[in-house]
Amino acid sequence: MAKKTPSGKYRGRVQIGVDKDGKPISKYVNASTRRELEQKKEYIRHHYVDGQPIREDLPFYQYAEEWYKLKKEPFISDASRSAYRTMFNKHLLPAFGLRHLRAISASEIQAFINSFADSSKSQITLAVGTLKALFASAYAEGIIERDPSVSLIRPKAKKKAERRALTDQETENVLHTIRHHEHGLFLAVLYYLGLRRGEALGLQWGDFDFDEDLVHIQRDIDYVGSTAHDGDLKTAAANRYIPIPAELRAMLSKVRGFPQQYVFHTEEGQPWSQSSFKRIWLSLMEASYCVEQREVTKETKCKNDIIKQLKPTLTPHYFRHNYTTLLFEAGVEPLIAMKMLGHTDYQTTANIYTHLKSEMLKKSTVDMQEVFRKKQEAKGVLAKAQGIRDKRSRKPELDMSLPWAGKF
Repeated sequence: MAKKTPSGKYRGRVQIGVDKDGKPISKYVNASTRRELEQKKEYIRHHYVDGQPIREDLPFYQYAEEWYKLKKEPFISDASRSAYRTMFNKHLLPAFGLRHLRAISASEIQAFINSFADSSKSQITLAVGTLKALFASAYAEGIIERDPSVSLIRPKAKKKAERRALTDQETENVLHTIRHHEHGLFLAVLYYLGLRRGEALGLQWGDFDFDEDLVHIQRDIDYVGSTAHDGDLKTAAANRYIPIPAELRAMLSKVRGFPQQYVFHTEEGQPWSQSSFKRIWLSLMEASYCVEQREVTKETKCKNDIIKQLKPTLTPHYFRHNYTTLLFEAGVEPLIAMKMLGHTDYQTTANIYTHLKSEMLKKSTVDMQEVFRKKQEAKGVLAKAQGIRDKRSRKPELDMSLPWAGKF
């Protein structure tokens, strides 16, 4: 029989077996509606024998797989699927995979989450969110008697490195690399179009309209392990058209291929694998760095410096921020910039523009201080020079008692 509690929820009892004395063993169930309560009671009847859950020794990896395939995978994008797979394969399964679900304690989960201290905010959110959802589901299904993730404390995320535009020296290096490196076209696409990495890797020749000088961004390359797969764009707004600058158009026209062919592909015609991308990216960064080190005659020494110092200094997303800065400096309205960048929320673009305005104001203040300083220095030099001239041109004082005083 269902009973409505003062909080508005429904509470019922279901018999799950009998004890050694023959007395019934019951389990209380809470639900938001009568229908949900009956569903939970029915589930429990089928999952308990002699007062014990049938799946008492259910390992974490088995339930995690069921939970992910039924309750998570069908409702998320390809990019999110990749993030979840990485979280399970690299973190959750090595930590809890063979453990019985019922045996995992709150302190163990907290210790696991604490290991993410100084990780990115998104990593921490994914780890905490996954564990909370998974254990809450297991508790709701009656598989575990308590939810050990309820009181999880989220560790402090690593402070996000502030993205910036390329310096003048970096821009010079990059443009030199674009012109001379085997894979300079990939760097050019990032520099001139401001794409996300996956969007750039997903470009096919059929996406380019050379008559209108536009490129259609409509796919994203997602990595599962090292293998590349066509994935969903980050958001619906990411499906967009971007004008092609003349410099990039000239480069593309020299190497254009078949419409269905990926612009950046392997010998088999497939998108670059993750390992290939990492190798190519490091090569591009090495080349850009070595442009700045022209006095280094031995290439080996230059590359050794890369390994020690670069790691690499620029990521693909730096070029996206640099593109945003160029839009701002060109006076492109935030609403237009939002569409060109594929932002869903206008506020995202507006915040970046506000940050850039702040940076420009700071730079202007520093520049003005330098002007004032130079003016002040110049004034001091001028005053000193004037003092010398005054001293040289000053007429000697006349003794008015002399006979010729005032005669000349």
